[in-house]
Amino acid sequence: MSRVYFHSPSGDAELRGSERAWLNHVARGPAVAAWDLDRDDVVDRIARVLDMVPEVPEGEFGANYLHRYLREAQQQEQANRAVYAKWRPGQPLAFATSHEPQRQLVRALLTRLNVDGVELHVAGVKLHSTNVELNTALVAGSDPIRLAAKIHGWCESHAWLEGADRAWLAGIIDQGLKAGIYRRGIRRADEPDGRLDSQGWEQVQELLRARDDEPVVLSYSVGDQFPNPTTDLASPHRQVERWEDYTEAEQQAVSDWQERWDEDEDCAAKWDKGMAWLRERRPWARLAPDTLAEVAFHLPVTVYDLFAPDRDERVRAAAGLDTETVKDKP
Repeated sequence: MSRVYFHSPSGDAELRGSERAWLNHVARGPAVAAWDLDRDDVVDRIARVLDMVPEVPEGEFGANYLHRYLREAQQQEQANRAVYAKWRPGQPLAFATSHEPQRQLVRALLTRLNVDGVELHVAGVKLHSTNVELNTALVAGSDPIRLAAKIHGWCESHAWLEGADRAWLAGIIDQGLKAGIYRRGIRRADEPDGRLDSQGWEQVQELLRARDDEPVVLSYSVGDQFPNPTTDLASPHRQVERWEDYTEAEQQAVSDWQERWDEDEDCAAKWDKGMAWLRERRPWARLAPDTLAEVAFHLPVTVYDLFAPDRDERVRAAAGLDTETVKDKP
């Protein structure tokens, strides 16, 4: 089973992967409400959303299915309205209309948003719905909701905190557990009346409260742990999508570097270098009282912004198009 790891120089703690999935569900709650896809005019609402999503060619696997479903739902809406206009009391109505295309559209969009999201183009700015949804949690949620967003969104990017903020983070976890937002444990399906299987929060809190002079860094079991060969300012690694994107000389340099890193047994030095890398390259991933709500995912745009009358102005201001270049951030 997957895990979210909380690493420190003197010990680690594990949060179950099932709790990360739950944190994603919790963090998306404010955005789901803001998308507002259970309204009577849901087709018009989704049309506004898909107007921000570039339509791609149909392709072999029906890549533009959302736009196709939208057109089918719009056509059915027109057909339904025509039936309503001609209806008279006493006439059957149920078999003359249909709402299945509308339901299909809603299901498809919600599934897409939940699984991998969509790219949004607004006023010349590219956004991603996943970032927009997590930002909505930051502005509309409590601290436990915000922390859920940060853990889910950035655990693979090595979200981190300084030692002085460990007790603060443990306190937010307390809030989440007491409110029932976080789950202390879940019952196994084959033991509905048995004991709860711990999700790991108590272990995480024990680690956080053990001391205040060491940083803590998150990682996900499916990806790289911390520290690793890339978390060093001297590393020859650069951001690429595939190994083949490196030149032959770069591939050799990276391979040599990783071999030397693996052979180096100075764990303390690796930690120090890794923290230097995080503080310089990923200051945005720091968890702290002054960053939890204020540091957004990529650009600080929410679902509410996307439906605001001054949407374009909000997005352009968030992108800093007229002031400064926006730095890349997950």
